[in-house]
Amino acid sequence: MKNISSMAALAALLLVSCGQDTDVKFAGDEGAKVTFSASINEQNSQDVSRVTGVTWDDGDEVSISCGPTQKNVFYRYNAADNSFTAINRFDEIWLLGNEEYDVTAYYPHVGEEGTVPPVQIVEITSENQDTPEERAAFDFLYASTKATKAEPNVHLNFNHAMSRVNLEFVPGTDPEGNPVTLTDIECYLVGIKRNGTFDTETGVAAVAEDAAVSDLRQMLNADNDHTFTAYLLPQTIGAEGLQIEAAMTTADGRRIYYFLEIPVSDWPEMKAGYSYNYTLTANDYMTASPTVLEISGTDINPWTEVNKEETPDAKALGTEAKAEGSEWGEMETEEIIPVEKQ
Repeated sequence: MKNISSMAALAALLLVSCGQDTDVKFAGDEGAKVTFSASINEQNSQDVSRVTGVTWDDGDEVSISCGPTQKNVFYRYNAADNSFTAINRFDEIWLLGNEEYDVTAYYPHVGEEGTVPPVQIVEITSENQDTPEERAAFDFLYASTKATKAEPNVHLNFNHAMSRVNLEFVPGTDPEGNPVTLTDIECYLVGIKRNGTFDTETGVAAVAEDAAVSDLRQMLNADNDHTFTAYLLPQTIGAEGLQIEAAMTTADGRRIYYFLEIPVSDWPEMKAGYSYNYTLTANDYMTASPTVLEISGTDINPWTEVNKEETPDAKALGTEAKAEGSEWGEMETEEIIPVEKQ
């Protein structure tokens, strides 16, 4: 393949004048414009955006590379007509010859158009995981496929490169059996590594070799359904396992401390594209000692289709996008016996 940006510009003008999308000749060789449809594999969640795969947000921008020369071309999603179009029309991706070309795409895009996209440095902090809007910058998506001039209508199946953790607190009971009223909860997830990289050419997110074991803090309340949510780098959990520590001030002013130790045998790793969901029951035993959180549910759900809107055919409209689910693995509910902290 050769760089045909200037020829694509001429082709674009010809297409506008002709009013239809036909093959255009480049110096005697017919070229075909590549059209893109896209889907995201994701699961139902509280974050209604690309972060959860319910749909693309209007104005979302992805990078697409095709072959050895057409690198890091930026495309934008238009909600009005459910389509992806090149931000710079003169940089649209076209194909020449009869070869089969590798196509890769990632979100969110970085670097400059026409250059090899750089490896992104990732640093997860409590601040950038605090809200859905802040987490969106760390929801790295990646897709790869093939394209030929004979088959220029390309479907990009984006997958999540990160892992997701959801820790939902639900009210338990006091010694008399009365329900506990949840107030603001200060929650820590301890035992994770937060620093690493996202390779935009391979789609691999990984922790750095020298990443230290650390923690994340979030304040949980009614606004976030008392749920700790974080997008984390895929990783192997260390021998110490993971710890969940939390504190809540009751309506009468008492401070309740909670903890839970999850051994590495029960949670050995965080895999790319998986959501680790724990439901934690917060009881009130009216004692000064820390209270062990009870796990009332833990699983990895298949990420299913949410957006049921009918999507037009990519061949008819050009660069269409839709959100659809995938057949992902499921982890059986497991029983974890908490061990009291020494």
